[in-house]
Amino acid sequence: MTKIKRIQAFPLSCPTPGGAVFAVGRSAKRDMVLVRIETEVGIVGYGEAHHAQTPSTIAAFINDALGPSLMGMDAHETEAIWKKAYHHFIATHGPGAAAVIGLSGVDLALWDIKGKDLGQPVWRLLGGKRRPIPAYAGGISLGFQPPDELKREVEGFIKRGYSFMKLRVGDTLERDLERVTAVRKAFPELALAADAGTRYRTADVARIAEICEAGRLVWLEEPFTPDNLPGYRRLKEVTATPLAAGENHFTRHELRQLICEQVIQFVQADCCKTGGITEILKIASLADSWHLQFAPHTSASVLSTAASVHVLSVAPNAFIYEADVSAINAFRDDLGTPFEIKDGTIIAPEGPGLGIEIDESFVAKYPFIPGASYQ
Repeated sequence: MTKIKRIQAFPLSCPTPGGAVFAVGRSAKRDMVLVRIETEVGIVGYGEAHHAQTPSTIAAFINDALGPSLMGMDAHETEAIWKKAYHHFIATHGPGAAAVIGLSGVDLALWDIKGKDLGQPVWRLLGGKRRPIPAYAGGISLGFQPPDELKREVEGFIKRGYSFMKLRVGDTLERDLERVTAVRKAFPELALAADAGTRYRTADVARIAEICEAGRLVWLEEPFTPDNLPGYRRLKEVTATPLAAGENHFTRHELRQLICEQVIQFVQADCCKTGGITEILKIASLADSWHLQFAPHTSASVLSTAASVHVLSVAPNAFIYEADVSAINAFRDDLGTPFEIKDGTIIAPEGPGLGIEIDESFVAKYPFIPGASYQ
């Protein structure tokens, strides 16, 4: 038995001067929560929990409540651990989304341990195959800027091998239409999606549809807040553009209605937010049962990247990986060996577990900076 000996969570921050502006604000810094789990036999696994704009809170929940409750459990029992955490902290008397996010980081670290203990990469443990996966230019990039600047940024990503990109909308409807139209006219063959960051209003569905059609979008992502199911239904009635969501839905239970009513065509749950690898595989399977595509949202670090690519190597409805192409992201570039995206594709690591060697000295270099990530 590979018993859990210690669980630690570290809130980290990386300043991003001149960060992109998009629907939720200006990117003032990148935040993440690094999760470290050690077993009694000395195996160490690492995971990432999403920052939730309050990484110190997520870390405190893991260190003070979730972690102590799991001491002595077998690290291989990911299903049993997930169920215990769900019933103890999520289903009742818990901190809601924060508990799901914290559990996500713990779950990733447990899969890392499982793979290291068995000497196998996660994709192989899950029955997948190591193969090139299409990637698109996304993350915190392509934001609210003049159309000419935006076109230059798009051109730069094309030169790096990307043929699919995601613009940021959710500004004013007029400026959104101007930017989307300008990029589409300049790059008529480019596969283009747009992310509204939940900032549109149901009353504007006709104008939102106009933006969708002007851009010939592959999808429109999160036009409305997660609770606004009527808005998704109305927008689906007036545009042929597929809708996408899931990044801000926590566990399969919150996504169930969106999936089963088929108001979205692309399911975008995040390994670091929705409950880890254990849960996101269930979400991908639920989506597949309704013939929907799986295109997970990716969080800040090389660990999130690894987890997403392992899952995409397994899911039968895997569509595409979201590459964070922001100018500054130390968690992507310096925490472990960064991934190479070549000719618009990414491939899972071959090493055991998540396949990422973490530089623990990184923790001291990037201490938590108080304040919201987006300002």
